Amino acid sequence: MRRTGAAVVAAAGLGLAVMVGGCASPPPDEPDPTDAPAAAGSTSKARPTLPTEPPLVLPPPGSGPTSPTGPADPAAPLFPDGPCQPSQLDVSASPVDPALGYRQMRVRVINHSRVPCVLTGYAVVTAPGSSGTVFRNPRGRLHDSESADARTVPLGPGATAHVDLGWRGDLAAAGVEQTASMTIVVTEGSSPATVPLDPTSPVDVVDGTEIRVGGWRPGAD
Repeated sequence: MRRTGAAVVAAAGLGLAVMVGGCASPPPDEPDPTDAPAAAGSTSKARPTLPTEPPLVLPPPGSGPTSPTGPADPAAPLFPDGPCQPSQLDVSASPVDPALGYRQMRVRVINHSRVPCVLTGYAVVTAPGSSGTVFRNPRGRLHDSESADARTVPLGPGATAHVDLGWRGDLAAAGVEQTASMTIVVTEGSSPATVPLDPTSPVDVVDGTEIRVGGWRPGAD
């Protein structure tokens, strides 16, 4: 009887131990060695993030500034015509045409170069004395309706233009110094060019003579 009671008590104690062991929390899982360590307190460096280059965006055609190497208009000339220079021109003068005390002479220019140029407005004429005296001649404009107004005359290679000069010869008395040479600035921005005078047709311009100048016209006449 005493053994049987002890066996019962032992069996009861074993069952209680099993129940208590079943209710206990399971042991924590072991960490996976392949997992990355926590950031806090970690001594390893994180891989840096490389910047991403933005995509190249080209402006639409025609929206950018005009190239400085050429004109915006493809039809415009690359080298616009400039003022005619003496190095481009052959200058000649007609004989003086006297009429009732009024003289007139036509000056012609021919563009002998291969570069076009322009004649704008009125020419400026200088006629010093035969001894080198600088004549202070007033300048006027011809009032002929066909030549009084100024034009812009394009002068291409081989082209000709003319201008008329007029003055009165009543001041050219005997013994008064007259001109023996003439220069002409054909247009603004040009240099003086020599006008060859006809020695058989004197230009009786003296100090104080008003030289009237017409506007440029295309052609020789």
